Amino acid sequence: MDTSSNRIILQADTITKSYGGDDVLKGVSLDVHQGEVIALIGPSGAGKSTFLRCLNYLERPTSGGLRLEGQEVFADPLKPGKDELVALRRRVGMVFQSFNLFPHLSVLKNIVLAQRLNGRRSTAEAEEYALRLLGQVGLPDKGAAKPSQCSGGQQQRIAIARALALDPEVMLFDEPTSALDPEIADEVLKVMRELAEGGMTMIVVTHEMKFAERVADRVLLLDQGRILEEGTPQQLFKNPTQERTKTFLQAVLNR
Repeated sequence: MDTSSNRIILQADTITKSYGGDDVLKGVSLDVHQGEVIALIGPSGAGKSTFLRCLNYLERPTSGGLRLEGQEVFADPLKPGKDELVALRRRVGMVFQSFNLFPHLSVLKNIVLAQRLNGRRSTAEAEEYALRLLGQVGLPDKGAAKPSQCSGGQQQRIAIARALALDPEVMLFDEPTSALDPEIADEVLKVMRELAEGGMTMIVVTHEMKFAERVADRVLLLDQGRILEEGTPQQLFKNPTQERTKTFLQAVLNR
């Protein structure tokens, strides 16, 4: 994707996050263009998931700010208001490693509930949209099932449909296939590829290097709380400039 012709939709400005004396993020900045797919890679403990969670304030940054389409998200980033948080999470959706579906509700009701709690649609409209999204993720016949009756890959696709139900402008994926067997993970990655092809703006924390290479417009390697290197997949995977990037890629690609 040629980002030069696309507007910047999300900006993270010098995000830091500390737990006690441990600095997990050390001033991470990122401009995300509309329709761009960004893959975040790096060793465990590098701060990838923490940074992703800071982007919709599931983790509150120690310092730094967020802007959506050039507008500050919070009047006071250190004391975000409830309405501000709801507005941010409507626009910036998230899919987790674990599926976080309500086990006592049907698949359809899981997707409908997200819409109703956020006042997006009437019950009838929400159900119609939920069924359409289930078709989009390849599960048109699972509306009446309970999550426990679905495989892990199916549950993750249901979680993607639930996040899409709020019509987010940006989708965050936190290692969405890490708990899945490779064959099942492919089902989820296929849905993500289709979202990317449809123009969804996505930031993906992943260990799936083939996915990052084939789908991402830009790859960022995080290490020790900083962006160590970034570039196109071709640049970063074929011709990394940092020695740390080379050793990391050698380790993950030779498994």
